[in-house]
Amino acid sequence: MSFPLNVDLLPLTKILWGRGISHQILEHGNEQQLWLVQAGQAPETLELCQQMARGELPSIDAKPHTTSKLRFSILGAMLAVPITSSILLITFVLALLTGLGDELRYIAPLSFYQILLQPEPHLLSGWQHLATQPWRLMTPVWLHFGWLHLIFNSLWWWDLGRRIEQRQSGKRLFWLFVVIALVSNFAQAWEGVHLFGGLSGVIYGLLGYIWLYDRLRTPVFFLPQGILIFMLIWLILGLTNIFAVVGMGNMANMAHLGGLLTGLALAFILSMLESRKSQ
Repeated sequence: MSFPLNVDLLPLTKILWGRGISHQILEHGNEQQLWLVQAGQAPETLELCQQMARGELPSIDAKPHTTSKLRFSILGAMLAVPITSSILLITFVLALLTGLGDELRYIAPLSFYQILLQPEPHLLSGWQHLATQPWRLMTPVWLHFGWLHLIFNSLWWWDLGRRIEQRQSGKRLFWLFVVIALVSNFAQAWEGVHLFGGLSGVIYGLLGYIWLYDRLRTPVFFLPQGILIFMLIWLILGLTNIFAVVGMGNMANMAHLGGLLTGLALAFILSMLESRKSQ
């Protein structure tokens, strides 16, 4: 839909976001353009545009009907993105079980490298154990060390994972998670024998995937440029080791970098495959 530049679209866009209709307003020439992410939401949006033209937009404060209440509840939001929610739930359960890094007896079976607890805790080098304990290739992504680490990663996972699951599919998100987790864990383990963990490698992978996919195909994610800039600055600061200097601990820099490069590669491969299929 197109509108003159002097039309105030703020009331309309508030209602659209309130109903979960993802959209973007762009200025083009002498008009404003309203673009939707999902074509299936066009009829509802068109009706709202017609109501706005008649001056009959519903009140933003109006109480939603029963299905809307469920939709905007925490449970409803989680049920709408089961893969994103499931991985987030596993993250919180294991974070509490491992005492956010304090309970080594529970961390030991989940870390990439084996941990010998007696007589003094220390890591064992070597990768031979992965042949009989393959879950260790994945489980480090669920280890978090401190509340800040957990909350930071959980918020980014909820934002980026939900974008992919809502605008593509849960299956796509699941396989992106698996591949990026494996590569980012390998990258960090290759650097040396360390106790590492966290979803941040996967998060950087999703960031790279979303950014490049929107540039190779018709945009569907509309990731704000500020998020990309912030995360890249965070990555660069981590590579400088400044966080360890100021007492914030070491960053899993190779996991971040490996995840980012994997996400970019997957975006390139999948977009090329989809382009061939459409042709």
